[in-house]
This record gives sequence, C-alpha cells and structure tokens, in this order.
Amino acid sequence: MCAKNGFDIVRCIECGLVRVHPLPSSETLSAYYKAGYNQFVYSFATPSSDPPLRKSPELKVLEKYCQTGTLLDVGAAHGHFMVNAQRHGWKVTGVEPQDEARTDAQSRFHLAIFESLSETRDHDADAVTMWHVIEHIASPLDFLRNARSKLKVGGALALATPNVDSLVARATGESWGWLSPPDHVYLYSPKTLPRLLEQAGFDVLHVETRQGESRNFLILMLQALAYRLGLFSRMKRSVQRAAEQVHTTDSLTSKLNFFYVTEKVTDVLSYALYPVLIILYRKGLGDEVLAVARRKENV
Repeated sequence: MCAKNGFDIVRCIECGLVRVHPLPSSETLSAYYKAGYNQFVYSFATPSSDPPLRKSPELKVLEKYCQTGTLLDVGAAHGHFMVNAQRHGWKVTGVEPQDEARTDAQSRFHLAIFESLSETRDHDADAVTMWHVIEHIASPLDFLRNARSKLKVGGALALATPNVDSLVARATGESWGWLSPPDHVYLYSPKTLPRLLEQAGFDVLHVETRQGESRNFLILMLQALAYRLGLFSRMKRSVQRAAEQVHTTDSLTSKLNFFYVTEKVTDVLSYALYPVLIILYRKGLGDEVLAVARRKENV
C-alpha cells in the first residue's frame, strides 16, 4: 500500500487485512505504550473531562445483545467508559497497561483496574469491551482468545477499531490519520474484523460503521490536504501547541486560536452532512467499525 514512519503498510491480497511490516514484537509494543503513549497529545479533549452522564452509544449497542451484569473493559485508559457503565447498572473492572492512565483512573474514580489481562479472573464477565485496542495488538488472535476465556457462558464481546476501508481512508491514502505505525499495527474493515472474531471463537452478532472517536469528516479531509501539501508535520506541532495552551490556560483567549476554532466550526458544518454520512455508514464506509460478538461454546 505505502510506507510510513519507517514501516511498510501491506494488505493481504486474499483477505484484505492490513498490517505494518515488519511487525513489532509484543514486548516492543508493551514497552512503547508503558513509556508514555498519550492519545490526547494532539487533541482538544482532555483526560480530566468528566465522563458523560447519558448512556454512551457504545453501551447502548452492547445492551442490545447482553443484559446488565459484570463488565471487563480492556484498554480502560482514564476510566471514562467504566464510570459510564457503572452509572447505568454494570459492575465494572478494567485493564490498562499504561501506568499514568491506570493510576489516574484508580485515584480519581476508585475503579478496580489491573495492569494486564492475565490478572483478571476467567469466566467472570458477562461482557468484555475493547474500544480502540485491537489495532494496537501484535498477536490479535491470541489476544481475543484470551479475552474470550474471561467471559461467562453466553457472554458478549464489544469492540471498536478504525475502519481501513472507510471513505476518508480511501480518499486520503497514506495521510489517513489512523495510519500511524507503530501505534497501529493491524487495521481492520467490516469484512476482516468479523472474520478475526470467528477465528477467535465468537459468533458475530452485529457489525456497523460510524464516525466514532475520529474527528469530523471535514477536519479529516483538511488534514489529508495538509499532508499532500507537505504541511502535515508543521500542522501537527501547531495543533499540539494549541491543545497544550487550551489545556493549561483554559481561557477564552486560549481558545481563539485557528485550530480550535476550525474544529468547532467544522463540527457545526458537519451536521449539515449528517444525512449523507448516515448513508455512507450503512454502506460500511464510516470511520470506525464497531462489532458485538458472543462467545462460542465447545471451541
């Protein structure tokens, strides 16, 4: 497909699965994330924000296929999804390997969060969730089989990941924001993710595409244009400086910078495109794939 950040990005001609080459080892990736991976470095969002009071869209989808019970959130980050699920009746535990995020979630929300999946009990969860986790995993099949062992009989797995076959990914090519090795080592689509889940011992119940955690469509297209004009690296640094200013100053003046205003204006404008985007999502072209699957028995 292309090369980026010192890695080749390759696609299997038979199944369509996309991955980086050479593939980093699990140990290398673990050290990379524990060293201080920061998902908020270029974002105007912040881990100090409050979890939503309303039931999250992800939780709503999960509850269509699984009754409220015990939930294990893998890749819990700063605990926001766990708190949201807890507020709506779930008994929650989590897994988060990044020390700073895990400690923050434990101290701020008093959550039970472990460093690794191996520390959690087998056959204990009614549901396992993974929001933007599987694309970081060097051995995804083994990882999903391990997660399957944590589920009770009839338990459900819900996960979301960037859609490598989205309209934005196709339009932007190597400038696609989620194409960022070594952060993302495997990239999935509405076809390849269900296939992986079946191989790991799950029956797939639901697959959809949506905007998810990505920025709005207009921002992503502007980002791609900047990449093609050779401005992307400078733009990322400028966005990071603007985000740091918003986070540390949190004043009207700090928010009157070009990038913050552009994001907010394009958020509003993107609502005008919503009917068109819904059609694209239903055709499998949304920025994110979300799937729900049930543990198979006797596998």
